[in-house]
Amino acid sequence: MTTHCSITAVRSQFVRDERRYCIFSINGREDDFLYYSHMSRPLRSLMFGSRFLDQLPALMEKEGLCIECGLGLSVSGGVALDDGELIAWHCTVDEGNRILAALKEALGNNGQWVELF
Repeated sequence: MTTHCSITAVRSQFVRDERRYCIFSINGREDDFLYYSHMSRPLRSLMFGSRFLDQLPALMEKEGLCIECGLGLSVSGGVALDDGELIAWHCTVDEGNRILAALKEALGNNGQWVELF
């Protein structure tokens, strides 16, 4: 469990299909992290896994495929909120919120769209 974390790199930020995305790294973890939030629906997720950034170019070429769906088996865990249903897998909600708080801080004024669970 991560008691304190800091963002070591924000690797990519983009918008696709009414979702804002951010791929980033945190200290002490080899995993890539992806946070996304839907712009108009109560849908957001923080996930971690392997090689997210490497897969991004091929996923961006596939219109209509959500990025998080395309990552499939590369996802090792995370926290998701979908229309009031909260699911945590290999990550606690508290840990997810600590990571998101660090992401908001790292993004500064550009991080206002990041919401905790």
